Amino acid sequence: MFFVRQPARAVPFIAVMALGVVQGPALRHAESAEGEPVLERCLVSLVEEAQVPAREAGVLVELQIREGDVVSRGDLIARIDDSQPDFDRRKAVAEHAQAKAKAASDVDVRYAVAAEQVAKAEYDKANESNNRVPGSVTRVELDRLQLTWKRGELQIEQAEVERRLAEMAVQSQEVDIAAAEDAVGRRKILAPLDGVVVRVFPHLGEWMQPGDPLARVVRADRLRVEGYVDASQFDPDKVRDRPVTVKVTLADDRQEAFTGRIVFTSPIVESGGEYLVWAEVENRQLEDGHPEEWMLRPGQTAQMTIHSQQQPLPPVRRTRTETASR
Repeated sequence: MFFVRQPARAVPFIAVMALGVVQGPALRHAESAEGEPVLERCLVSLVEEAQVPAREAGVLVELQIREGDVVSRGDLIARIDDSQPDFDRRKAVAEHAQAKAKAASDVDVRYAVAAEQVAKAEYDKANESNNRVPGSVTRVELDRLQLTWKRGELQIEQAEVERRLAEMAVQSQEVDIAAAEDAVGRRKILAPLDGVVVRVFPHLGEWMQPGDPLARVVRADRLRVEGYVDASQFDPDKVRDRPVTVKVTLADDRQEAFTGRIVFTSPIVESGGEYLVWAEVENRQLEDGHPEEWMLRPGQTAQMTIHSQQQPLPPVRRTRTETASR
């Protein structure tokens, strides 16, 4: 008995797609009605953050923050024992006051001038007497009086040198004061940026070593939104420095929109034919919420529309502090 093998029927491609057998890459970008790039599933991340370290060794004697606190740049958040540097500062201040008083005094100079005038007068008188009556004053006595007069002149110069040295000592003491104040200041730990404290590492009374982490502070009022642009559809000069609109879905399916601008366009096209861009957007606080509660939070996903049809905004000039915090 012979069996005839029937050819297998092809399964329609649509059916295979419905069964999930064939799956292409998920869409990460599209175009708006105006032909502008719309980036899906963009990542919200931090623009600035800092892990604040201790700069000097010592006992932590003051800790003014806890998780969730809002701080401003320059706020005192902790202090390491600074009693010894403070003693050094007070000593330097006292020595500076002494050196300043000595430099301001011209008593030694005035005394040297007066002594030189007296010595000169004595020599002139003896010399005049000897001229009137030769031999009335011995040559040895005249030489002694002349030497006393010359010594008076040199004492004036010496007094002026001593006064200049006293003025230099004042400057040296000012450096000592600045060094002592810096030692005190290095034991005061300040907030490096405006933000929210998300972690406090040590406890009050613990010993700190230079470099030990004390707190982590993150900036929440401005965040970064990262996405990928299709290089085959949009050149970098079409998105660079353009304004953006970022949309996120919050609780209860509530959507919120935020405005910002593109601040970075990667020069590298990655294997998928896309290049990375990121924008910085201004965050907003929740209504009737705590000061540390914001609508946008790092780790969320968002949709970002790049308004490529609009004119580019002026380039952003970042400070060294902003660059170092990245």
